[in-house]
Amino acid sequence: MNVSFRKGTDADGELIIGYLKKLAEYEKLSESCNITPEVLRKLMREENGLHVLIAEQNSEAVGIMTYYFYKIATFSGKHVLYIEDVFIDEKYRGNGIGGRFFAEAKSIAEETDCDRLEWKCLDWNEPAKGFYNRIGGKITSEGWLTYTIELK
Repeated sequence: MNVSFRKGTDADGELIIGYLKKLAEYEKLSESCNITPEVLRKLMREENGLHVLIAEQNSEAVGIMTYYFYKIATFSGKHVLYIEDVFIDEKYRGNGIGGRFFAEAKSIAEETDCDRLEWKCLDWNEPAKGFYNRIGGKITSEGWLTYTIELK
């Protein structure tokens, strides 16, 4: 499958939001996805803001990955590339696009001297968990719990 990757820009706002809504629907979180093009553009313009990779086949988008450099690993003194979202259109899944997204992310992390890649996965998402295991992903939060406080 001939798929290319490019960085998303302001001009891709509607496309990116469309994919975020598809992901939210898949994750049964549609009611939580209310980002606007203006907010997306602001996040993409921030110094350490949101980055987007768009996978395309024949100049048509088939998936996206969003990421940012989200924290500092103080023990190593390096940043961590955090993958926030990955969504590939269903008819293109199983063709290596996911693996290529993660290879691109790993390359970006190495170029920017990051300590590691991180991401989360919903505990019920068996297809994603299987994929992450196949590409060498490891659950490293044993002994550590992720807590959140919602600010709505």
